[in-house]
Amino acid sequence: MENVFESIRAAIAPDATPEIRAAGAIACRAVLTALESTPGQPLGAAAPVEPSQVASIVSALRGAPAEQLLDLAIARLRAALPPGVEVPAVKAIKFQTVMPKGFKP
Repeated sequence: MENVFESIRAAIAPDATPEIRAAGAIACRAVLTALESTPGQPLGAAAPVEPSQVASIVSALRGAPAEQLLDLAIARLRAALPPGVEVPAVKAIKFQTVMPKGFKP
């Protein structure tokens, strides 16, 4: 959730780009949706969006860092979980390196 607030903080900075401001507005809407929902109930459906607004939203998201978008998506998914559900800790992926026989770097 801290990433959502960081997105909002970045958006209200005097030197924020239009893309950062748009990402902050999306984060604000996500927070408002969560606050206006009933605890334990699914988050309400978003208001209908005009096609011209979709293009501006997509262009704003295109400029946002992927990490920020993923953090926002994760926050939304976690907010949708029923109360008391524990999310297991994330474990790092481990890959085994296999070298061909006779390979010399």
